[in-house]
Amino acid sequence: MDPTAALLGALALAAGLITFVNRRHDAKKAAEGLSPDERVETVWAEHGADDDPAELGARLDTLLDGLDPATLAQKSSVIALAIMAARAERFALLPALADRAAGLDGGCGETAALSVLAEACAGDPERARAMYLETQSSIAGCGACGSAGPGRYLMQELALHLEGR
Repeated sequence: MDPTAALLGALALAAGLITFVNRRHDAKKAAEGLSPDERVETVWAEHGADDDPAELGARLDTLLDGLDPATLAQKSSVIALAIMAARAERFALLPALADRAAGLDGGCGETAALSVLAEACAGDPERARAMYLETQSSIAGCGACGSAGPGRYLMQELALHLEGR
């Protein structure tokens, strides 16, 4: 057998196998629907800072229907959901989201900031200020590690709520 023909046959077989595996993966993904993190990221991508809190609250209600925040696997999704909850004045969600973030990455400045935000919005604002002072270096370190996306907005949201928004 010609080596070129054998190589082309092997490449065609490999391409067919890859296509088969990709189609199975896509079909499984379509059958399962979006993951909890993907659902949050979809709403986050549509969210704007100037959204009406009532409209954002309605989108959050739809998002949270059948979504347990404890199932989120990415800290960025937890942070995005927390920001939207704070902006929609759904403060009761924040403590559970702070707990989830702590479970995913307890030593991160974003996690500390989310705990402070939860306390500021759903707990004792004075205690939140004390927590902020205790965790300020951790929170500030977040900017040094290149905090982007939801983390950057979390810091802004925290500042607004600490100032008594």
